[in-house]
This record gives sequence, structure tokens and C-alpha cells, in this order.
Amino acid sequence: MPGIGLPERPGVRAVDRFPLTDNDPVTTDRVAAAFGEFFGDRAGPMGQQTASEDFSDIPTALGVPYTYWGIGGIDEETYRRAEAASRVAQDIPVNHSANFAPVLQPTLDTGTQALVVAALAWLAR
Repeated sequence: MPGIGLPERPGVRAVDRFPLTDNDPVTTDRVAAAFGEFFGDRAGPMGQQTASEDFSDIPTALGVPYTYWGIGGIDEETYRRAEAASRVAQDIPVNHSANFAPVLQPTLDTGTQALVVAALAWLAR
């Protein structure tokens, strides 16, 4: 490419894909209601994110509805400091980061509770 020292135009080849994770509204509402009832004000929408995730491949392949949720795992004070400084993206490592290290408790208990509450939203009715 003239002007930048490349002998030819670079080629681009896709090596993987990550489809849109598009939660089923009925499934999401049912699980969200169960979370709201169990967790109270600790439950809330996660919001849209620009992260790659292959979670939806399995339910899509099976033709079943799904909902994707997350739980917090960062020490509250650490998160508050990062949020106050507008540095959440820089200071809070996400789950694929080499620096990701959620606090053991209450993360483990909350995750276990979330799985049980979500399952019971379907099985207990």
C-alpha cells in the first residue's frame, strides 16, 4: 500500500464468530422475576454489552429459548472506587482476563443460589 511501506494490501480472514446473544423475553422475564423475588434489590438488568460470548450456540442449536445472566464477583469497595473514578473498564478485570480473581464469598454462594432459583422458576411450577 503506497505511503505506509507495505508491499501489498493486507488480507483479512475470519477465523471465528460469536453470534449475538439474544435473550428470549419470556424466559428472561420469568427468571428475572424469580431473581427479584429471591435477591430483592440485589437483582437488576445487566444491560447490553459488547463482549464476545459463545453461550447462545448450544440453546440455538437445540432450538430452545434461553436467557443469559451474570453475577458480580468483585469486592464492593474496589468496584465503588473504580466507578467513582470512571475507571471500571480499566480497573475491574473481566472473566477472560488473566487478572480476573472474583472474591470467593459471596460470589460462590450467590452463583449457586442463582442457579437454584433459576431452575426452580421452571421446575417448581
